[in-house]
Amino acid sequence: MDYLHIKTKKALRAYVKSYEEKKNAVIALDIEAELNRHVYGEQLCLVQIYDGQDTVLIDPLEAGVEPLKPLFEDTTILKIVYDVSSDLPLLKNVYDIEVRPVIDLRPAVDLLAYDKRDLHSVIGAELGVALEKKSKFQKQNWLKRPLQPDAIDYALNDVRYLHQLKDAMYRRLVDKGLMDVFFLKNMQIQVRDYTRDPAERYRKVKGYSQLNDDQRAVFKKVYDIREKYARRSNMPSHNIIPRTDLIEIARGAMTTEQLRFPRRLSVDFVGSLIVEIKKAVRERE
Repeated sequence: MDYLHIKTKKALRAYVKSYEEKKNAVIALDIEAELNRHVYGEQLCLVQIYDGQDTVLIDPLEAGVEPLKPLFEDTTILKIVYDVSSDLPLLKNVYDIEVRPVIDLRPAVDLLAYDKRDLHSVIGAELGVALEKKSKFQKQNWLKRPLQPDAIDYALNDVRYLHQLKDAMYRRLVDKGLMDVFFLKNMQIQVRDYTRDPAERYRKVKGYSQLNDDQRAVFKKVYDIREKYARRSNMPSHNIIPRTDLIEIARGAMTTEQLRFPRRLSVDFVGSLIVEIKKAVRERE
């Protein structure tokens, strides 16, 4: 697949600047990100764009993220996307970027009740284009360089067909009288505040809602201790201590002696971590 590969800050700034003359442009947009799976935290790894003519792969690990902000926030450029439920919170909370305006095709898929709702299955059903399913790349480490050709093809295919898919779905939505509902759902996406409540990270852990106030206080302390050590080791938080174990410690149903840690962590590292957790538990007592 022919594409423009942008890997320097200078090239990225030039590319973004070219859109200053393209008022009322329409682009297909997607990103690949690291979401605390291979290393600690969240990070933008790739940006894919298709404007109807050119396919573009942007490497923010080398070119930076800051030059993308004017393009992502330019209200004269419509961005066709597919399911931005995790993308917009990432960009807002990690990089202070608000992508506007967007047309998210995922609500159309729900309204039209497709049997399979991942993007590549929908492209196959609607456009007759057979693409490799996402399952192969669900554990893809997008931080690794160089990128393999099949991973690049997969990423670019996420934007290459979005213009055609939008047009096809619009026709079906109109035929079924669902266009107004679709636009309403997209307006709700535009106006939603994606700023995360810091307390949300605790509440979304399964079992947290069943803890009493004292147990929640312990859970929060132990959770924050785990985050500190995960950041220090650059490991995903759940690899340090699983969430289920955090809940059990908070409930008093598990002791630090029962915890099991990855072998790559040093004895001193684990010892220091355990000392802090024990202190947090004792403060309850």
